[in-house]
Amino acid sequence: MKDRSLSRGVGKFMCVNLGEILHESYKIIALLGQGGFARTYTAAQINKPNNPLCVVKEIPFPPSNDPRVLEKGRKRFEREASALRRLGKNSRIPELFDRFEEKDRFYLVQEYVQGHPLSQELTAGDRWNEKNTVALLREVLEILKSVHQENIIHRDITPSNLIRRETDKKIVLIDFGAVKEISTFTSNSTGEIFTSQAIGTSGYMPAEQYNPRSLPQPYNDIYALGIIAIQALTGQRPTNLPQDPETGEIVWDYSTPDRPAVQVSDKLKNILTKMVRFHFQDRYQSVDEVLQDLDLSIVEGPELPKTARKLRSGFRWLLFAVAGIAAFGAIVFLTPRISPLIPRISPPPTLPTPSPDGVSSGKKLLVQTSALWSKQRGINEFADSNYPEALKLLKQSWREDRRDPETLIYINNALLKAINAEYYTIAIVVPIRRNLDGSILNANLAEELLRGIAQAQTEVNLGLLAANENNKNFPGQGFLQPKAIKGKGLKVVIADDGNIKSYAVQRANYLVAQPDILAVIGHYTSDMTVETVDIYNQNKLVAISPGSTTEELTRKPRKFFFRTAPTTSIEAEALVNQLLLVGDKKAAVFYNPNSPFSASLWEEFKKQFEAKGGSTFRISNYYDLSKNNFNAEAAIQKVEKAGKTALLVIPDGQVTNSLENAIEMIKANGDRNWIVGPWTLYEPRTLEVAKQLKSVKKLGVSVFWHPLISFDKKFPQNAEKLWGGPLNTRSALTYDAARTLIKALEMQPEPSREGMQKTLADPNFKAEGATGIIEFDSKTGNRKNPPKRVAHIVPCSREQFGVTFVPIEFSTAAAAGLKCD
Repeated sequence: MKDRSLSRGVGKFMCVNLGEILHESYKIIALLGQGGFARTYTAAQINKPNNPLCVVKEIPFPPSNDPRVLEKGRKRFEREASALRRLGKNSRIPELFDRFEEKDRFYLVQEYVQGHPLSQELTAGDRWNEKNTVALLREVLEILKSVHQENIIHRDITPSNLIRRETDKKIVLIDFGAVKEISTFTSNSTGEIFTSQAIGTSGYMPAEQYNPRSLPQPYNDIYALGIIAIQALTGQRPTNLPQDPETGEIVWDYSTPDRPAVQVSDKLKNILTKMVRFHFQDRYQSVDEVLQDLDLSIVEGPELPKTARKLRSGFRWLLFAVAGIAAFGAIVFLTPRISPLIPRISPPPTLPTPSPDGVSSGKKLLVQTSALWSKQRGINEFADSNYPEALKLLKQSWREDRRDPETLIYINNALLKAINAEYYTIAIVVPIRRNLDGSILNANLAEELLRGIAQAQTEVNLGLLAANENNKNFPGQGFLQPKAIKGKGLKVVIADDGNIKSYAVQRANYLVAQPDILAVIGHYTSDMTVETVDIYNQNKLVAISPGSTTEELTRKPRKFFFRTAPTTSIEAEALVNQLLLVGDKKAAVFYNPNSPFSASLWEEFKKQFEAKGGSTFRISNYYDLSKNNFNAEAAIQKVEKAGKTALLVIPDGQVTNSLENAIEMIKANGDRNWIVGPWTLYEPRTLEVAKQLKSVKKLGVSVFWHPLISFDKKFPQNAEKLWGGPLNTRSALTYDAARTLIKALEMQPEPSREGMQKTLADPNFKAEGATGIIEFDSKTGNRKNPPKRVAHIVPCSREQFGVTFVPIEFSTAAAAGLKCD
């Protein structure tokens, strides 16, 4: 079988001669196929009775002189071979018999399969009917379901990699993509080890997969299968299908004088269109979602297409083999281990199948697309349960990059395992937005949120360490106050909701199904919190949000929901008072009307501002910050026609591009009008734009914490020492959320999920945090007496952009006590 990777030639193949014996067990019979990254042979198993046939896959070592590259390739090969062995228990995926190294090559020995590839059934110009297409979809989706449940992404679903087995006419999935990837490992001058070439087949791989550093996801395979189904219905190869030049979407349901329209129901057309959407966020996110829509829409029985029947009548024996193992970065060993402190319970029977994608306690890189080689090696060792070595490597990575909170969380989790400590488990959900190519848009936001919980976790786990030479290099040693939770540690599980509602629901369903998780910090944005709050509430798992402020959750409170962030009514009060203080009584609003947070803050501001004699208005066709064609300059010009007017600019929590549009408004406005906005504007990008302007004296941003006004005076000092730089409001609020949960754990004789809720809702509950004393309204879960301040931007040459945020009561950096010269 031909191995058609997107990129050509990596490494050198040895010349295996016919009749040669490998590993004293496998006699080479014939060359089956060769691609850029591997060769496949048929071979006889000479040590078994009757010398049964098998398939041998040869993968060259990575072409690098860096010994660490080979070390990573070897560990990846062993891990993925193990995964392939597990997959081989499925009758629709060939079995792995053996794996070994010989003469600078990796080898896989796999089950020999007789049959023909699906590509022989998809002949050009021949169209399948809907019944056969749906049968194919169902059959392959069921195979992919079992693959994805093992946290493996195939990445090269093509007709040639779907074999119709002769014995039972069932589809067999072969040629997993990552076997090719091992040969592409390389390193750069910084010591980073990464894959250098994209894996997949042109026409069947989605846009984001062309980036070799993108993280494989289920929607990659779903796209490819959708393309195959469209190929079956249209009789056209995917490379011959036109694309919309503006959207990139594939155009397949059309007719011309010489090409009649495809005969397909609207229901199937909609399913296939969603499977192959250009942007991965618009596709199905899991196989279960596709199967559910198929079950609701279409009920069809299987029937082999005419081409398959022709092949069967004049069948020629063909040899096909499975070659490949799960993709690098796609084998995600993510299921959190059950804490020894909590009894195992069964998830509610009504829950959908939980997805572990985007969840990690140390076995996967989440917040970055690439990492220092020491961190990646540490993650690999963690995944292999080699915790002492993982701890050593992760601490080395921490010394090289102290701003990385994901590393610190993984260090803590590795420590707990390395010293065999007892511990409690909590989770945090962060929003990681990705480009089409898989690169991360908002790593800063995710890291800001993680720094708070990482610092609190480190304080707890330092309490488990004896003061000796071996622990002197543990982060925080010597200045953080160590305090274990009743002699036990704290494990943190990180989950990524992508700021996408379907992702958020998947993560929530997964987290509630993990019995060892006693509480969740999250979600960050109001949009994702509103979408998931009932999942946590129904499953009696406390969710404490460090960022959701919408009043929607006040009007309809949930028993298991709390928040350390103030509500929008509190935030609106600070902004209203600021405008009245500077004498502005008319305000034009720009916001995202579809965001629970943005809409709630606008509603609260309008109510309070007008109650105090102000007036508000929206400019038709210009007020929606989430629009892709938003024109900041035109909006400012419209405002100026209304006379002396302030601007209320409310971007959402980076769910849409409203933040980018809001920053453009600040840039276009300069100092013409006063602009006030929420803490979502408290951003490095806002400072970067401010640096470009002559003056930004008329900008006020709500803020709930600042190092200069910290309730806990030691917190910003310790943070500076730990992270090598200051923290911001987001970090403080996640720190407070973590300290709140730690306090609740300490107060319970035997901590439980329901016990966490009862403790937090107790009128006498109090916890001390960076932002103040934390206590909750027992009816709403809202924070009592929350902080509310406004910050503005002042020049300070020592800061990264030459400007910085300070509380607005300080007119200059000098007045705030900052040293800027």
